[in-house]
Amino acid sequence: MKKLIIVFILFLPILVLADGGMIVWPEKINIDQSAQNAIVAWNNNQEILILSVDLEGSKNTTTLRVIPLPSNPSEIKQGSFESFENLADIINEKIDQRNVDYVSGKVSLEAPTQGIEITFQEQIGSHDVTVVKVNDLDYFLEWVKDFSENKGFSQREISETFRQGVSNYLKKDIKYFVFDVIKTGEEKESVEPLIYKFNSDFIYYPMLISGVSEIKNSFTEINLFLIIEQGNSLPAAEYYVDLTKQELEQVSSDILELFGNDVKVGKRTIRGSLYDIDYDLMWFPSYIWTNDLSLSNTGSQVKALQQVLINQGFWESDVEATGYFGPVTQKALKELQEDKYWDILYPAGLEKGTGYFGNNTKDYFKNNSLEVKQAVSFARNLSLGMQGNDVKLLQEILIQERVWNSEVGATGYFGPITKAGVINYQEKYASEILTPLGLTKGTGFVGPSTISHLNKL
Repeated sequence: MKKLIIVFILFLPILVLADGGMIVWPEKINIDQSAQNAIVAWNNNQEILILSVDLEGSKNTTTLRVIPLPSNPSEIKQGSFESFENLADIINEKIDQRNVDYVSGKVSLEAPTQGIEITFQEQIGSHDVTVVKVNDLDYFLEWVKDFSENKGFSQREISETFRQGVSNYLKKDIKYFVFDVIKTGEEKESVEPLIYKFNSDFIYYPMLISGVSEIKNSFTEINLFLIIEQGNSLPAAEYYVDLTKQELEQVSSDILELFGNDVKVGKRTIRGSLYDIDYDLMWFPSYIWTNDLSLSNTGSQVKALQQVLINQGFWESDVEATGYFGPVTQKALKELQEDKYWDILYPAGLEKGTGYFGNNTKDYFKNNSLEVKQAVSFARNLSLGMQGNDVKLLQEILIQERVWNSEVGATGYFGPITKAGVINYQEKYASEILTPLGLTKGTGFVGPSTISHLNKL
């Protein structure tokens, strides 16, 4: 047991790093991205990603780090190594206590908006940061070459592997790319971390971009620290440690603001060659896998399914994730079912994939998703124009109840679509919601009678 304690204590404090595909100029320079760490915090709606990286070159060089994001970041700013160090100290202290308990009992680049859109440009410490929204792959790759030359890199061609990797992101509807220009020297040095904040319906950490980058032959060790709400759990975490609000503030005031309550942090380690990385970490909340799905179905659940199929390499088409369940989705789902034969087909007595998203397939997806504890509690009336987490929870319930007639997912904003869904919900449970009020038609207003019914779920 003493050896185990020492391993944790020695291993955890090496937190200083992160992920990002790198295009390195000139071509013969060897960059070693030997260790990466990240703090990923997700509150069911927004994510904060704290990233840093250790770089080592054979001589002075400039590195371009590329980081794909699922939405335009609302904030990018310089972080502090203390976030990693303090989190390591807190985790180590709690692990020590567990063992004791056990023993004792910006330059502007103009570009037409039809190909790309530049949404952010700023010098942040040693980082020269540009955020680009990609609307056209070929135009984007040409822009990358122009951007590189503008930043002082020598002219060179983008590899076909990198092109395919970017295409994979676009298919998954991940269209925002952060370009972070960093200068490195001969000695290994730690670059100041950056904090990214962006909207996301799932926990996300980009790994594929490193696997298709120009340093793809490097060996990597990725240490992920996943901060989620109490009551939630991830299937892939090695262990969890609870953090109080006071401890969370020591890690990051931004993450504390994201949650506002006690949280827990799970750790996952990934080791291997960047060349072998052909996917991103994308964990959707388990509650979205509610409905059976088949040909011609549409909606946010279909789109999430497509994003998973693309991410896991079962998607053999240039078509993007659209939210429409067509033959391409059916074929990819069949391949996933056959690849996961023992989990999906064998329990049902099937030999071949069906392409139907039924109970066994739903169970597989739920078991490999973020388990979210949904505490249904509505404390205020809700109506048109309002927004907040309670509105988003209402929308998720409406989707699960199949009274949501739109391809738009839960956004947290109460608009006409939400009102129509509330009316359908009220009329679905008319005897419990409307009849006691002497009403026969839904109103779309979430008042005491509707709230009482929702809180019983």
